[in-house]
Amino acid sequence: MTPEQKLSYCDTQYPVILVSGLGFHDQNRLLSYWGNIPDYLKQHGCDVYTAYQDAFISIPDNAIKLKYRILDILDKTKKDKINIIGHSKGGLEGRYLAGRLGMDEHISSITTLGSPHRGTHLADIILGRLPLPKFATARLVNLYATLMGDKRPDSLRAVVQVTTESMKRFNDEVPDSSKVYYQSYASHVNKEYPNILWKTMAYIIREYEGKNDGMVGIESCKWGNYKGIIQSESAPSVSHGDMVGLIQFFGNPKFDAKVFFAEVVNELKAGNH
Repeated sequence: MTPEQKLSYCDTQYPVILVSGLGFHDQNRLLSYWGNIPDYLKQHGCDVYTAYQDAFISIPDNAIKLKYRILDILDKTKKDKINIIGHSKGGLEGRYLAGRLGMDEHISSITTLGSPHRGTHLADIILGRLPLPKFATARLVNLYATLMGDKRPDSLRAVVQVTTESMKRFNDEVPDSSKVYYQSYASHVNKEYPNILWKTMAYIIREYEGKNDGMVGIESCKWGNYKGIIQSESAPSVSHGDMVGLIQFFGNPKFDAKVFFAEVVNELKAGNH
């Protein structure tokens, strides 16, 4: 790739905003949610921003915050639209923004990564809605806190929103907009995955979710144009955290999230987004 090609590789027609998922602030000083992804995208010509989402508040409340963050970005950049890339719950907030808050005229595309569009049985299990022994439920809560840094009591309340039952209502109440391009990605933790924590999570929910990324099943991740499984030649198995570079939580260091994001943004560029 020549220097000119590098500088234009991620130069999309509209700015890109990265929307984080449950359990973290994307401006957390102790843990960088997006790591070096924004800097890498900028080096390749992308005008990219993060959403400043709160970690534990509801989808509608975070979507309202996202609305004003985007309006501010559009005012500064003098653009009329933006591309949303949302990880996990962040993808749902992007959908709510387009479908319920009248922002679809300002959104060119919504890309969701590991978003539980049909809910996750992990949330059902944590909330006691599936019959599991108490020790298994306690183990799941502990694993969830370990993997996502979500140790505050409010975290369980936030999980209610991504139960399978709650997401059925969400999908009925939040229509897609014909003005927005929707696409989605999933990932899969298999038996060769290099860490036992993620493999345990994936194994426990596989009975309900089928193949999954340790938190969300592949089928639940599919929305709009489903682009397939996130993986690379060196990392054929990628967890829910790996896809955004959160390998601090016993992840797969062989997966390079920044390169994956650049490829996603390059395809958005090719689609004139």
